[in-house]
Amino acid sequence: MKTIVCFGDSNTWGYIPETGLRYLYNQRWPGVLQGELSHHVRVVEEGLNGRTTSFDEPFRSGRDGSVALPLILESHRPLDLLIIALGANDLQPFYNVSGHDSAHGLEKLIEIGKRSEAGPENSAPEILCIAPTRFNQSCEVVKRLFVGTDEKISVLLEEYKRVTSIAVCHYFDSNDIIVVSECDGVHIDALNHKKLGKAIAGKIQSIFNL
Repeated sequence: MKTIVCFGDSNTWGYIPETGLRYLYNQRWPGVLQGELSHHVRVVEEGLNGRTTSFDEPFRSGRDGSVALPLILESHRPLDLLIIALGANDLQPFYNVSGHDSAHGLEKLIEIGKRSEAGPENSAPEILCIAPTRFNQSCEVVKRLFVGTDEKISVLLEEYKRVTSIAVCHYFDSNDIIVVSECDGVHIDALNHKKLGKAIAGKIQSIFNL
């Protein structure tokens, strides 16, 4: 049985757009993934609201993914696959970073994973990077918290694809299969959690030939 760690932000945690509460385990995309591949994998959720690739939030501690990831890898080793689903929070205005900067953050996380010896027999685990879903620029939450991010996320998506190709990692663009909720323009709803979980299950089947 393969062990998979899902390392992400609020959309991995399961944030409900309408209430700010949390979807049930089997509604969240890691839970959907577990259900789809239940005989083949053990899915470990590591989602945190506000988590970034490598930037420190001034208002809440512990959001820098590059600080948390080594501890998480050590805690769950040996693991066969590390899924990195980050980047959206990097674009919040108070970080003042670009899509290129976020891609450098992703590079840092990939390097941590490759050097971790957290895979089987002290090897590196396989790494799958999920590119963040575009925000809905017409929503008030996006206008207030993610102003001016449309161009930035376009650059981010291009750079994430380039970075994962150079690093020889697996890549999945979430925009090919899901959209964010119209309620807040940032988070995905239960239907899109289900779509994403099923799509990632298909990706994992191809990675491990399950």
